[in-house]
Amino acid sequence: MRSDREKWDVRYGRDKTDLPPPDAFLVDNASLLGGGRALDVACGLGASSLFLAERGFAVDAVDISYAALSRLLTEARHVGARVRPFVADLDYYPLPRDIYDLVTVFYFFSPRLIPALKASLKTGGLVVYATYNHRHTSVKPGFNEAYLVPKGGLSPHFPEFDVVVSEDEAGPSRNICRLVAVKR
Repeated sequence: MRSDREKWDVRYGRDKTDLPPPDAFLVDNASLLGGGRALDVACGLGASSLFLAERGFAVDAVDISYAALSRLLTEARHVGARVRPFVADLDYYPLPRDIYDLVTVFYFFSPRLIPALKASLKTGGLVVYATYNHRHTSVKPGFNEAYLVPKGGLSPHFPEFDVVVSEDEAGPSRNICRLVAVKR
């Protein structure tokens, strides 16, 4: 059985298409973004990281895939973006505390990671999160349910935050949760 890193390196290593666009939820909520330092969690090829860098953020982009981050680094250098990619397995990598003004997470959910994400934000920092919910198995049978947001959505995972946007059943199949919230 392949490790997560091997699985994602194979996927990103053979994908030679152009970078996808940044996540639409991030783009739609760009007016809520301030500036400063951002963490893009499970960034993949880093389209959202580049989007944030273009808006003046200094971005730490973390993913488990060397192949994905290699492509991101090449693109960031090409466009002169302030993106610092680093490879880490977020099940084991300790995130720094109280340093980010913004944390973004797209299509990755691990309940064990939520406390570290919250702790990495400064007071007043913003989290922008979009990922699959419990309905996703109707779209993709066999998807590991441990990585799906349960009924109730993302908001209950951020009780000490002021919720700005909360969509528990978004997307065409109502299989996506979305959240924008500010750390008190």
